[in-house]
Amino acid sequence: MSARRRLAASLYGVSVAAAAVLMAGALGAASTASAQEYPQRPVRVLVSFPAGGTTDILARLVSEQLARRLGQPFVVENRAGAGTVIAAQALVRAPADGYTLLVTTGTTTSFMPLLHSNPGFTPEQLTGVAMLGCSPLALDVPANSPFRSVRDLVEFGKANPDRLNAATQGAGAISHLSAELLRSATGITFTPVHFTGSAPGLNATVAGQVDFYFDGVSTSAPLLQAGRIRGLAVTSERRMPNLPDVPTMTELGFPEVTACAWYGFLAHSDTPPAIVTLLNREINAIIQTPALRERLTRDGAEPTPMDVAEMNRFMAQDREKWRGVIVPLNIRMD
Repeated sequence: MSARRRLAASLYGVSVAAAAVLMAGALGAASTASAQEYPQRPVRVLVSFPAGGTTDILARLVSEQLARRLGQPFVVENRAGAGTVIAAQALVRAPADGYTLLVTTGTTTSFMPLLHSNPGFTPEQLTGVAMLGCSPLALDVPANSPFRSVRDLVEFGKANPDRLNAATQGAGAISHLSAELLRSATGITFTPVHFTGSAPGLNATVAGQVDFYFDGVSTSAPLLQAGRIRGLAVTSERRMPNLPDVPTMTELGFPEVTACAWYGFLAHSDTPPAIVTLLNREINAIIQTPALRERLTRDGAEPTPMDVAEMNRFMAQDREKWRGVIVPLNIRMD
């Protein structure tokens, strides 16, 4: 019998079983009360990327609306670095009371636990709060590339081992792992060329210095529309409204090569469930307002409201998908 149950039994003069029922009721009531009273002071919203990027902008827009709806400031704090690890470590070290949240991408839960032997947190320490949106990638090639289709690229890559090179936004970034996903699905070989973000990779693609590049639809679209690069495919399940002439990988016969960069709110997994549910309800309402939908669409993301259980299942499935790429190829960042 646990110490807490023995204490409850001694206080109420009841059996252990009855004490357990009393404790469960008390904990349930406390959880409900905590949600009704939350928030009573400012909430810290950690962002795992620098100010000015898509993740930061979405965090600020949603936090501003949360403050209006819940009556307390939601204060954004950028904690960039180490591929989102710094912000995730700060979250799991903070009290699990709902007053520290994290806005991040799938890098935190899907990639870092697989790329590092000890990133300083585990997926089990994190719970989804609300999914904001999911942004697919475009498979770009230079405008003068001889590859007119994904099939052309794959056939050349298989016939000419290690002749291709691929731009990435950095080792372990989704652009890198999406190229590795193409390798895993088709058997092509290539040399990754790691840059330090989206813009340098796009510049290299425009200049014809690389053969292909998986980049976010939002940043690729203006150059694709201007004809400065060519889009062979997008990694979404449906064609993107701003790139209606670019087919999906599934249409072209590569259904395994689907990927998206998702954005979402996370909390410590020990946060009272009632608080997480409250935040989920409020954020889901916010992202379906015209202003937030327009912003997500402009960034090439599809608003993706989910309840907490759905989001946690999605994160677990996404991690297992990328495990099938990262582990066999022994991609490490240690």
